[in-house]
Amino acid sequence: MNDHRPCMMLAMVSMLLFLLHLSVFANDVYNFCITFHYDRMSFRFTSILIFSQVISMCWAAMGSIYAEMSDDKFLRCFALTILMLNASMFFNRLSLEFLAIHYREEKH
Repeated sequence: MNDHRPCMMLAMVSMLLFLLHLSVFANDVYNFCITFHYDRMSFRFTSILIFSQVISMCWAAMGSIYAEMSDDKFLRCFALTILMLNASMFFNRLSLEFLAIHYREEKH
């Protein structure tokens, strides 16, 4: 008898954090690329967002490890998908931050 509760709980919390990060990222991309309202971007919360994304990836990785120990293929696929989505969101966030820093850099 396998208990899927820890895996499912970790994967669901990680998915909810991913959706939160996705909405913040979409808002930042909209303000950076479309409206050019840089003051509305989430620069003040960059360290909190990066820390939250690292925590979300850790939870997704732990959920994925728990899922690998179970026999449920759907659970394995779901947990690995959430892990990959969180990792890609982390690298997209870093890329946007470095792009914004490069764009806002003063040249003398």
